[in-house]
Amino acid sequence: MATTAPYGRWASPFAAADVASAKVSLSELCSDGSSLFWLESRPSEAGRVVLVRATDGVLADHSPPNVSIRSRVNEYGGGALTLVPGHQAGAFAYVDQSDQRVWLCDGPGDAATPRPLSAAAPEGEVVNHGGLSATADGDWVLAVREVHPAGSTRPTRSVVAFGTRAEPAPCCVLVEGHDFFGTPRVAPDGASLAVVAWDHPDMPWDASRLFVVPLARGREPSSGAPVLGAAGAPRLVAGGPEESVGQPGWGPDGRLRYVSDRSGWWQPYRDAPAAPAPAPEPERLAAVEAEFHGPDWVLSQTTIAVLPDGTLAARMTRAGSDSVVLIGQAATATTGATPPVLDQPCVSIAALCEHRGGVAMIGTTPDTPSTVWLWQSGAGCEPVRPPATTALRRGDVATGEPFALTGRSGRPVYGTLYRPVLEGTSGPPGAAPPLVVWCHGGPTSACQAGLDLTVQFFTTRGFAVACVDYAGSSGYGRAYRNELWGQWGVADSEDCLDAARHLAARGDADPGALGIRGGSAGGMTALNALASGEGFGACVSWYGVTDLLGLAATTHDFEAHYTDRLIGPLPGAERLYEERSPSHRAAAMGGSVLLLQGTEDAVVPPSQAEAMRDALDAAGTKCDLLFFEGEGHGFRRADTLRASLEAELAFYVAELQLSDP
Repeated sequence: MATTAPYGRWASPFAAADVASAKVSLSELCSDGSSLFWLESRPSEAGRVVLVRATDGVLADHSPPNVSIRSRVNEYGGGALTLVPGHQAGAFAYVDQSDQRVWLCDGPGDAATPRPLSAAAPEGEVVNHGGLSATADGDWVLAVREVHPAGSTRPTRSVVAFGTRAEPAPCCVLVEGHDFFGTPRVAPDGASLAVVAWDHPDMPWDASRLFVVPLARGREPSSGAPVLGAAGAPRLVAGGPEESVGQPGWGPDGRLRYVSDRSGWWQPYRDAPAAPAPAPEPERLAAVEAEFHGPDWVLSQTTIAVLPDGTLAARMTRAGSDSVVLIGQAATATTGATPPVLDQPCVSIAALCEHRGGVAMIGTTPDTPSTVWLWQSGAGCEPVRPPATTALRRGDVATGEPFALTGRSGRPVYGTLYRPVLEGTSGPPGAAPPLVVWCHGGPTSACQAGLDLTVQFFTTRGFAVACVDYAGSSGYGRAYRNELWGQWGVADSEDCLDAARHLAARGDADPGALGIRGGSAGGMTALNALASGEGFGACVSWYGVTDLLGLAATTHDFEAHYTDRLIGPLPGAERLYEERSPSHRAAAMGGSVLLLQGTEDAVVPPSQAEAMRDALDAAGTKCDLLFFEGEGHGFRRADTLRASLEAELAFYVAELQLSDP
């Protein structure tokens, strides 16, 4: 018999502990032709990141016991793993989270003793590695190296190569002279290196360049140690001050392919064959208005895979949802038609790779958590890794409903609504549910269409949740990303407000019970929306930005000039930074605030949360601040995730004045 209960107080069987234990993050999918490999971040092991191997349906941990694999390059890392061919089966190189050195395991980590390829950092220095890749013969492992000299706030970066056949491993510098580098990729014949580079004040999604560097091998005269080095000047392939490039890779024909947004959308291109100057234009491989790449917050993004016949399997993002398409060797841009779409169930796809002639992917469906899938012609698409099991029943799952509106500025606002769902339970007749607006981080990022267990934690309790892709979000082309230039702290918050009003006016939410949440940059968006006084009664900020001038003074090097375009360059724009800082708008906040903060956050320091709390206390506005020891920017431990969600739920119930059942 159906139960009627007040919205926001439904008796969900899906506990915060269920969400925390199932929040296993998957990344860095790759294949050696026999097995699939990926990294798993496990909340139940305090966030330890483990390499997993899947061979013919059998899963096993492949990395050394007690080792956590994670890069800290650019603070967000990426590329902490690469398979190394030409050695024992299952050989791989990895970055140890504890020392940031590159290590080689010549076989499974439980059977092979890892040995260091990179030297220990000199006393007083911090040296990080990431963006790992290997040459086709396995003789060299390449990495982006980041050096923080003693007493300096400005790190330097370069592309280095470590020899794998000699001990100690030789280290050769291949490319330097730019502030940042993407993951290096060596051609199959070993003669060329492709790498993306960018410099302050640019972010890689604003302006970056792709270079090809000729390589040569030799021997060091005095010691006879192997040497790998540049054999000529770099050749600029693509990119510039108004073009973002990324994800270089080499096809079986030896030609370089990459993505570029020169057309206004991140789309795949193939470098033209070698020819006398002037060089011919590159081939554009797809012209559909969709994105085939995403912002490079981490190194080693892989949304394009090359199949044995040269066909590209590519993630295509359009209208807030992902699919996988096949792009043939012949350019398809002449027609502008959508390439053939694979029949697979995922609507959010984080990574692709080729495996046994098929396409492996890390993906999320509308009703199952993120896992690893394999599509093969004639066999369909099946999970390689069983999805996490939870107390969430199929009848409890809220599926996303896309919505769009025209905001107060006249620009479009995109979002996804998740209605409250709990099998056998409904809200009171004629009542509308409380709404939680979800502001994604970045701000150059986007909501994901697949099942998110945090969303379901709230929808099974009678909340509606609206995830908003505000101005500046990725997935809608370069022009939409650029809508936030000069408007961060204004346009993003306005769009989230307009989305809440739109849904309330439609009858999908109670206009008197509106909450808003966000993490990092999304925390600032949420707090500024609260300061508008236009209807939000409660705001939850997960490690959110609260003081923009403080952020500019203390943030890490990767984002040191991020706000130059989003707000304006300093020192001339101090007034704007103050006006858009939530800590300077505390007196305007009519709703209550919950701040969740890690003590080891190097991106948004704990002092930001403390300053926000103090400003709200001085303004007489209720504010609760919870610190979590040992957590950084993005919570990883199961106990932290559980405690944070429980605190957030109790906060909404109290501050939105949701009645008892």
